[in-house]
Amino acid sequence: MTYYYLKRFLLWIALWGIVSLSEGLAQDNDKVEILQAAELSGETINGVEIRKLKNNVIIRHKGQTLYCDSAYQNLQANNLEAFGNAKLVDSDGSVVTSKKMLYDGNTRFAKAIGNVVLVDEQKVLETEQLDYDMSSKVAYYTVGGKITDPENVLTSQEGTYDTKSKIFYFKKNVVIISKKDGDRIDSDDLIYNTVTEIAYFQGPTRITTKDNDVLYANQGTYNTRTKVSNFKGRPKVVNEKYILEGDSLYYDNLKEFGIAIGNSQMLAKNDSILVNGDVSMFWGKEGRSKVYGKAIARQFSDKDTLFLIADTLISVNNDSTLQKYVLAFNHARVFRNQMQAICDSLVYNRGDSTIYFFRNPILWSKDNQMTADSIRVQTANNKIKTAFLRQNSFVISTDTLQNFNQVKGRYITAHFIESQIRRVDVNGNAESIYFAIEGDTVMTGMNRAECSDMKLIFKAQNKLQSITQYNKVDALFIPPHELEEPQKRLKGFIWRKEERPQKAEFIRRIRREAGASIDETSQEKGG
Repeated sequence: MTYYYLKRFLLWIALWGIVSLSEGLAQDNDKVEILQAAELSGETINGVEIRKLKNNVIIRHKGQTLYCDSAYQNLQANNLEAFGNAKLVDSDGSVVTSKKMLYDGNTRFAKAIGNVVLVDEQKVLETEQLDYDMSSKVAYYTVGGKITDPENVLTSQEGTYDTKSKIFYFKKNVVIISKKDGDRIDSDDLIYNTVTEIAYFQGPTRITTKDNDVLYANQGTYNTRTKVSNFKGRPKVVNEKYILEGDSLYYDNLKEFGIAIGNSQMLAKNDSILVNGDVSMFWGKEGRSKVYGKAIARQFSDKDTLFLIADTLISVNNDSTLQKYVLAFNHARVFRNQMQAICDSLVYNRGDSTIYFFRNPILWSKDNQMTADSIRVQTANNKIKTAFLRQNSFVISTDTLQNFNQVKGRYITAHFIESQIRRVDVNGNAESIYFAIEGDTVMTGMNRAECSDMKLIFKAQNKLQSITQYNKVDALFIPPHELEEPQKRLKGFIWRKEERPQKAEFIRRIRREAGASIDETSQEKGG
C-alpha cells in the first residue's frame, strides 16, 4: 500500500514538473498555461508534439480559463482541442459552453462546436457552432442561433455579438419576439442593442404588435421596451381601422400616436376616407387625425367620391362619444358630382351628413350658385337636401336660355330634389329676379320683386312655378322690349363660374402630390 501512494505522489510531481518546465522554458506569455489535469501524456505525430490531458482539465490563457474533460495541446502551434463539457470563462464574466472547443493561443480565437451556449450577464446565446475572438470580444455564428434576454427572444441565421458594447448584429431570417406581450419583429438585417433595447434595421422589416398593428419599413429604429419606432424608406403602419404611410414615420404603439412626414397618406378603412398631405398625425385612442401641407381627402362611395382640399384637415372619429366630423382650414375646396364649394374653412359632420361652410363660401349644385356669410348644407345619398344661407344670402341659377334667375335676402333656405332647387324661403330684405319663359325657347318678360319675406316654388330645370311675397311688396313685370341690362342684375350679383371646382383639378393634384403611392383605380370611383 505504501508503494502505491508513493507511486501516485511521484506521478503528480512528474506532471507538474513537466508543466512547469514547459512554461519556464517558453518564457512567453502567449503560451497556453495548464493549471490542472488528472492525467498527462504526450506523443509525436508527423513530427508535431502533442500533449494529451484527461480528467478535470483546467487551462488558462491571458484572462481566459478553459475547463473540459480532455484536451489535445499542440505545443508548436500553441493551440488545443477541448472535448467533453468544454467551458470557456472570460475575465469579463462571459461564459461559453459546448461539446467541443478549439482554441488558438496565438490569435486568442476560439471555436465552440455542439450545443453551444454563451452566457453574458442576463443574455444567453444558443447555437451549434460559435466563433469567438477573445481579443476583440466578438462572437459570431452562421448556422442559426437564438438569443434570450429578460425582455426578448431573438433568432437569426447569422449573428455577431460584441460582448464589450453588448450589441448584436443579425442577418437572414431575423425574428425578435417580446416575452411580455408577444410583439414580433421580422427582418433580414438588424442590429440590437441589449443595453438600450433598441433594434436598428437597414432592410425590409415587419413589426407586428399584440394588438395586430403591423409596421413596415426599410430603415429605422424600434425600441422594444417603449414600443416607439422611427422609420424611413416609405414606412407605414397598418391596423384594423387605419393605414398611415409617409417618407418617414414616428409611431408610439403604446399611445397609438403616429406622425408620417413627406408625401404622407392616411386611410380610414371603415369610412373609406383617404387623405394625403405633407404631414399626417394620428391619435388612435382619441380617434383623431390631422393632415397639413397641401392636404387632399377623398371619401369613396359606390356612386360618387367626395374630394376635399385645404391647407389643413382634421378628422375626429370617436366611437365612445359618437363624434364623427372633418374640419378643413384655409383655402378649402370641395368637389362631388352633385355639389361643389369653396370657402375659407368648413366642418363636415359625418354623423348627420351636414356640412358647415364659413367665411365667404360659394356653393354650386348643377345650375345653381349660392353665396352667404356662412352656409349649412344637409345632404342625403351624397346629394344636397337643404341649404341654409345666413347673412348676405344670394342664390343665382340659370334657365334654358342662360338667363340669371336671382334671389337674395338676409336668410335663405333652399330645398332640393335630385340636386335641383324646388323651393326657396327668403326671410328679411327679400329680392328676386325671375325670367318668364314660354316653352324652353322664348323669354316673355322678367319679374322683379322686393318684400320682407318670400317663398318660391320651382318646377324642373329651375322653372319658376309660383312666388309668394309677404309684407311691403313691391313687384314689377318688365316685358322683353323694355328690359335694360342693368335691370337684369340685383345689387351684389357676381357669377363666379371660373372659380367652380372641377374634378380634373383634384385628379391632377393627387397625381402631382401623392404620386405612385396612390391607387389609381380609386380615381375611377364616382364617375
